[in-house]
Amino acid sequence: MIQKENSFGTFDQEINAFFKDAHHFASLINTCLYQGQEIVKPQDLMLVDPKIQAYTRDVLMLWNGRYGSYYLGIENQLIENYPMPYRILHYDCLVYKDQMDVLEKEHRKKKDLRSSEEFLSGIKASDRLIPCITIVIYYGTRPWQTNFSMKDMFDVKDVEHLNEYRMNLIEVHSDTHRYKDKELDLVFSITRDILNANFNTIRNKYKQGIPKQVALVIASMAKDEELYQQIKEEEKEVIVMCESLDRMREEAKAEGMILGRRDGLIQGEEKAELRILTNLLKKGISDSYILEITGVSSELLMKAKQAIH
Repeated sequence: MIQKENSFGTFDQEINAFFKDAHHFASLINTCLYQGQEIVKPQDLMLVDPKIQAYTRDVLMLWNGRYGSYYLGIENQLIENYPMPYRILHYDCLVYKDQMDVLEKEHRKKKDLRSSEEFLSGIKASDRLIPCITIVIYYGTRPWQTNFSMKDMFDVKDVEHLNEYRMNLIEVHSDTHRYKDKELDLVFSITRDILNANFNTIRNKYKQGIPKQVALVIASMAKDEELYQQIKEEEKEVIVMCESLDRMREEAKAEGMILGRRDGLIQGEEKAELRILTNLLKKGISDSYILEITGVSSELLMKAKQAIH
């Protein structure tokens, strides 16, 4: 059995590298913001430094296109983050602050502020900022359950007059968009099936080979370290996902994981089941795959995860 050598940091790197491709990025934006219309052209996108002050975004592009200039950002979430609306608001405001700092510095250098309003503002009335739009992509197996906007983070009765600052959220486990970029469509479709434990669908539907790098992105989005390492160690550059998943099942059987669980059932010992589940979790196998190969309840799996922590 392949040993655990991965981390969420590696998963983030794989996913970020995928979305730094202008074609993947444009297809995502066009589908999620513009109902599939080809508004954003790959040639109009420029990858920019995602680090602003002490904060680093996942992916940030400058789009000079049909509607003017925009900053477009992607934030990947492998698990739910409760203050995410605040984080996005903070990130976007940092983009604006950075622009404001540049404008103010230029005016100080030029010494071209004349009126009292301009001196007070530090900029001219004609100055404009580049807007920022951020999309949050969530790869959890469960629906996003808590905060979708800043309003959700307040405990007050009158929210009518509060600015909402709602997130642009994509939940891959339930995403039904069809993406014109073939690699992006494959990545989201197969990841969705893995997250929902639709392994028979993967075996029947995805028998064609896909580029190894794309397969690594799928394993990263599914947070499956076992599958990631399985693909990583493949010498060939074309991967058949159904074969990789089947190999994982065979390796799990060979180590007696499933057999061990059955022994626990025969003995009626929950401790035996928890021990097997704990071993699977420590090896980095995803929740959905554990549920599929063992047949245990999600409640028992959650209990095993709590025991680890």
